[in-house]
Amino acid sequence: EGEKLRILMAPASPGARLQPYRVVVANETMVEAIAALSDLGKYVAVDVSSMNTVADAAANANSDDDDDDDGSGVRLYQSIYETAMRNKVPMPVIEDMIKIYSYDVDFQRKVQPGDSFDVFYAGEDEGVTSSEKNDVLFASLTVGGETKKYYRYQSPDDGVVDYYDETGKSAKKFLVRKPVNNAIMRSGFGGRRHPILGYVKMHTGVDWATSYGTPIFASGNGLIEKAGPEGGYGKYIRIKHSNGYETAYGHMSAFAKGMEAGKKVRQGQVIGFVGSTGQSTGPHVHYEILVNGRFVDPMRVKLPRGRSLEGPMLAGFEKERDRLEGMMSGRGGAIARMSDATGGPLQVTNR
Repeated sequence: EGEKLRILMAPASPGARLQPYRVVVANETMVEAIAALSDLGKYVAVDVSSMNTVADAAANANSDDDDDDDGSGVRLYQSIYETAMRNKVPMPVIEDMIKIYSYDVDFQRKVQPGDSFDVFYAGEDEGVTSSEKNDVLFASLTVGGETKKYYRYQSPDDGVVDYYDETGKSAKKFLVRKPVNNAIMRSGFGGRRHPILGYVKMHTGVDWATSYGTPIFASGNGLIEKAGPEGGYGKYIRIKHSNGYETAYGHMSAFAKGMEAGKKVRQGQVIGFVGSTGQSTGPHVHYEILVNGRFVDPMRVKLPRGRSLEGPMLAGFEKERDRLEGMMSGRGGAIARMSDATGGPLQVTNR
């Protein structure tokens, strides 16, 4: 009497029947025993010496690595999005701006006083084509007292449109640290308590949690080495990049069309969709970066920058940069200025 049995149920794959992934036996004061399903499909005993209370067992049995956030404050992403919508800034403009800064900025951070952004985009009165309407021409984002400015420029040698800082360095990095939009980090790189097995083991990547079916994109240009089931990873893709870099993506619900070994992919191309296949307690993508076969922390590894303009190309960019600055000083285009954040939605004035 008084003993409790907690069972974590989950499907082995989408649509499959539920099966016990972990079973916890506890009394009123402590955990007595745990059995969990291993990567090999066998139930194994788990050491309970580090789980001293029933509360610990309940937390491990019923949550999927809840983050440490207390829920207070407004997220940067939410603040930018809501402020822009309230002031009728076109949705494509906001989406493009988020992409421009996705290489460096954590949009899940809370808004602080002094955070602000400007975005300058092509309007209907500039004689632009319909395809150019709402293109972001300039963006400036101040977060934590640091300001990053980027200007739109189409390089004449390859015709690629990119965004560059004042000195002609691309906003892009060789690889993206977060290969899915609007996701929250649930588990970082390093030692952690395995959410299924219950014991501490090495977590070789970062878990980005978001809704089921959210697109996952390739974090850099490369060649798919593997696309298929991979043990506890579930549906899995591994991409080989240049200079000894590889990236891997696990727990997908499905692959994008045409994803198979030997397929070339480009940075930003959708390769699959968020799911919970394999050993997973909820929809997320497990993202890994390897350098010369060794796992590295995706959030800390120093990644090479993208293109840096030089010579005549740099001179051409500087001319375009100065042209945009002149446009912003006049009446051309449309500009939305969000500033003076105080922890709530960013304030906006238009000019």
